[in-house]
Order: sequence, then structure tokens, then C-alpha cells
Amino acid sequence: MKKAAERKKTKSVGLSAGTGAGSLSQEDPLLEGRLQELLGVAMRAGASDAKVISSADVVLDPRVRLKCLIPRCSAAGTCVHCPPDGLPLQETAAVISRYRKGIFFRVVVESELVSGPVVSEAIARKGAGQNRAALMLLGAYYLLVLQIAALLERRARQWGYEPSGYGAGTCRDVLCLFQPHCRALLTPRGCRHPDLSRPSMESCGMDVYTMGANVGWDIYPVGGSVRPEDVPKGSLMGLVLVA
Repeated sequence: MKKAAERKKTKSVGLSAGTGAGSLSQEDPLLEGRLQELLGVAMRAGASDAKVISSADVVLDPRVRLKCLIPRCSAAGTCVHCPPDGLPLQETAAVISRYRKGIFFRVVVESELVSGPVVSEAIARKGAGQNRAALMLLGAYYLLVLQIAALLERRARQWGYEPSGYGAGTCRDVLCLFQPHCRALLTPRGCRHPDLSRPSMESCGMDVYTMGANVGWDIYPVGGSVRPEDVPKGSLMGLVLVA
């Protein structure tokens, strides 16, 4: 009876906020090997870099979501995953607390695609301007991040885990650019692409730049106000919490 009570107590602590699934590495001796396998999956799928990180390394900052609203991003309020909708910071923190490990990855992008006039035109004209080919290529990079996240989730589920994936940017501009609206946001019919649509790390309040720098990646500011010649490369980052 005493041993049974101890086992029950241990399980309860393992699921409490702050420790999450922290005991999973002891309960599942295959976890570390499977995480290494997932690294290989990410790299073969097109990631430029991938790291196993602890859930404690996920940096949350309320100012990240605030940047989506002030000054207001063109995607704000147009996608079910983007502020002011999507996962609030407290709920994101609660989700993270249930995990111990995840796969953090990035896709390196040419600086011309993530800085200067291409970005400004994308925001202003949604791909209808002179740089249409460049904008479509940039969209393909964002789509690749979503595809890698979905692939990692699928593999982890095959092992019995309940992964949680996050992409980069707004999925609406990638998956539903030519649709009149985000169906999940405005209708009861749900998402057109539930297999790929994921919230971005930043929309959930994750400080992606700090996390990238913390794992040793060279991270540079991007955007319409940045000159491409000042940016050696851009990085689109994604995360899949595994167990």
C-alpha cells in the first residue's frame, strides 16, 4: 500500500504546473533516442538547423504578442492563430509545463526575401506587386516550416506522444492567401488545412530571437525597415514540444 501511494504521489507531481512531464525521461528510456531520430527527420525534411531543447528553454515574454498589435500587424485579427485571437500567454505557459523536451529548428532564408522592399510590398499588397515571384518563394519557406512541424508531430504521435507544434508567421498568408477569410476564425466550419495550420511561436508569446541566440544560432533582425545588405541571412524558426 505504501509503494502504491508513493507511485500515485510521483505521478501527481509529474503533471503539476512547472514540472510538466518531467519524469518522462525516466519512464521512457527510448525518449532521448527518439528525439535524436526526430532531429534527423527535421534535417532531411529541409531544416537548416535543429536542436533538442528543454521546455525550460522556451522563453515567454508578453511583449512579443504585444508587438503583433502595437503597431498593428497586417495579420492581426485575420487568422484564428494570430493576436488578439490564438493562445494567450497563460495558456501557452500551461501547455509548455506539460512537456520536458522538444525539437527547435530553423530554416535559413536569403536576406533579400526577409528584409527591404519585398517585405514592405508583401505587407501592403499581399503578393500582388512587382516582386510576386520573390513573395511566393518566401511563402514557400514559411510553408516548409509548417510542413516540418507537422511531420515531426506525426512521427511523435506514432510513438504514442502528444506533441504540440508551432510555426513561423501567420498561416493564413501561407495556406489561405487567395481565400477571402480564415474559415476557422469566422465560420463554424473549421480550418481548411488542419493538418498544416499551426500557431506561430511569436503569436503565442515565445521570444524566438532570444531562443535562437541561446542555442548558438546567428540571428539577425529582419523586416521592411532593414536593408538586405545589412542582413547576412534570415531565420524562420519552429518548435515541436514532444514529451
